[in-house]
Amino acid sequence: MALHLSIVTPAAPIVETEVDTVVLPGAEGQFGVLEQHELLLAPLKEGVLTYAVSGQTRAVEIAGGFAEVTHGAVTVLADDAQPVSLQ
Repeated sequence: MALHLSIVTPAAPIVETEVDTVVLPGAEGQFGVLEQHELLLAPLKEGVLTYAVSGQTRAVEIAGGFAEVTHGAVTVLADDAQPVSLQ
């Protein structure tokens, strides 16, 4: 069973996919989320959110917002977000 990740901005959805892990830029530091994580609502600061899909890491730069973690899902409500390259 995978973790469902949704990243949305006021303008449009950015990411909607199943992932293995997510690392978020929390207001008090980065934190990771795995499947069956405890319920959480956390403020996010500007930074890079990374997630792994089938062993490949992808990244999205966000301009702050909030993350809601439920069992099996992470929803990021970002002020703005853009996919970035990890080179």
